[in-house]
Amino acid sequence: LTYLIMGASQSSAPASSASLNQAPPTSSTPAPLPSECPVKLPASAKKSSPLRKLCPHIGDDDRGSGDGGEGSSDPNSGQSSASSPSSQSVYNVYSQKIDPTNQMPVHANNLPSPSQSAPLSQQRVKSTIPKGGTDSGTWTYPSPQMFWNSINRKGKVGDTEEQDIEAVVAIHNAMNERTWKKVVQWERVISGKEDTAPKLLKFIGRPTDLSPKARLRTWLGYPLPFDRHDWTITRSDGSTARYVIDYYYDESKASDSAATLGTDPSNFNSILVDVRPAIDDPMDLMYRVIDMPLEVATGGTDFEYLPMMPTAGLKSQAPEARKTWESILKSKTMSDSGGDLPSKPTFTPDEINKIIKEKGLVQDSCSSMRKALDSCPTEMDCAKASLALTMCVAEVACPLQRNALAAALREDGAEEEGKVDVALKNLHECVGIWDEKVKKAEEQQI
Repeated sequence: LTYLIMGASQSSAPASSASLNQAPPTSSTPAPLPSECPVKLPASAKKSSPLRKLCPHIGDDDRGSGDGGEGSSDPNSGQSSASSPSSQSVYNVYSQKIDPTNQMPVHANNLPSPSQSAPLSQQRVKSTIPKGGTDSGTWTYPSPQMFWNSINRKGKVGDTEEQDIEAVVAIHNAMNERTWKKVVQWERVISGKEDTAPKLLKFIGRPTDLSPKARLRTWLGYPLPFDRHDWTITRSDGSTARYVIDYYYDESKASDSAATLGTDPSNFNSILVDVRPAIDDPMDLMYRVIDMPLEVATGGTDFEYLPMMPTAGLKSQAPEARKTWESILKSKTMSDSGGDLPSKPTFTPDEINKIIKEKGLVQDSCSSMRKALDSCPTEMDCAKASLALTMCVAEVACPLQRNALAAALREDGAEEEGKVDVALKNLHECVGIWDEKVKKAEEQQI
C-alpha cells in the first residue's frame, strides 16, 4: 500500500474542466457511436491522428492554434509545475497539447486504462495548497482514475485492485496536506511572520534518490523511506526555496484500515513525514540547526520533529522496507529500459471458462466485420473495417474502453485535447490484451 500512496504522485497534470464532473461510463450498456466523424483536428495534430485516415472530410481548424543530495524539482507528478502561457502550441504524438513548463499534457489522462475492468471516479478534489504562479488558485489532486493510470503506467499495480484506489487516493491527498502544513510551519519560523503565505510552485518525486538525512537514519536503524519528494515554493517577496520530504511507513501504527480513516491528515499516523528546507545555501543550514531548534525548544512553534532514533517497531520493519526499495528500483530500471515488468497470469478454471465464452460471443457477433476486413477493396475501406471489427470485439471484451471512446467522440473539444486519440489507443491495447488472454487461456485448457 505504501508503495502506491505516494508513488503515483510522480505524474499528474491538470485535467480539463469538462472532465471534473464527468461520471465514468458504465460497462453494462455499450454507448452508441456517431455514424460519422463529429470533430475537427487542430491543424498541428492532423498528421498524427488515427482519425485522419477514417475521417477524410476533417477540415482545417486553428482553435488548438539535482542529484540525490539536499543541496539542487510535482505532490502529483514526475514533475509538474504551475502552467505559464505559451505563444506557440506544441502537441505530442497523440495530438495532446503539451504544457511547455513541464512537458506534460495540458489535459491529463482521465480515461480508463487498457487493462482496467471496473470504472473509477473521474472526480478531482481541490487541495488547500496555494499554487505558485496564480493569485488565488490551489493545486488539484488527481482523480482515482488518473491515479490508477499513473501506477499502471509505472508498473506499480501489483495485486492492487480498482476498488482499493479510492482509499489510496484519500491517504495520498491527506499526506500532502500534512506535508504542506509542515512547510508552512518552517516558513513562519524562517520569515518571523505568522501570516506568511508561501505557495507551492512545483514538485518532483524522487523515490530512488536517497537523501543524506535518510541515509543517516538507515544507519541508525530506520527502515528506508518509501518515497521522497522535492517541493519548490515561492515566498511573498518573489524568492524561491526547495524543501526535501522523506516518507516512512510505521506498520506498528497501522491499526485501522485506510477506508475508515477519512481524509484528516492526523488520522494517518502510520505514515511518518520528515520535512525540512534543502541546504541550497548557508542560510538554509542556519534555519535547520539554529532557528527551528530554538523555536521548538522555546515553544515558539508547534512543529514536531521526526525523532532521529527509531522505535523498536520501526527497526524490525527495516528488512521489509528494503524489499520495497528494491522493488521501486527494479520498476524504475524496467521503465528506463523501455521494458515491461514480467507478468505470467495463471487463470482459474472459472476464468478460463469466462474467457472462452467471450471468444465464442465475439466469433458469433463479429463474423460479418471479419469478412468485411478480409475483402476490403481500398485502404480507406480496410481502415473502416478494422475499426468496426475492433469496436465489435470491444463490445464484449472491453466495454469500459469502448464506452470511453464513444463518450470522447461526442464531447466538445475532446479531439483538440487529444482525448479521442488516447481513448482509441487504449481501446486497441485493451483488445490486444484480451486477445493474449484468450491465447493463454486456451494454452492452459490443453
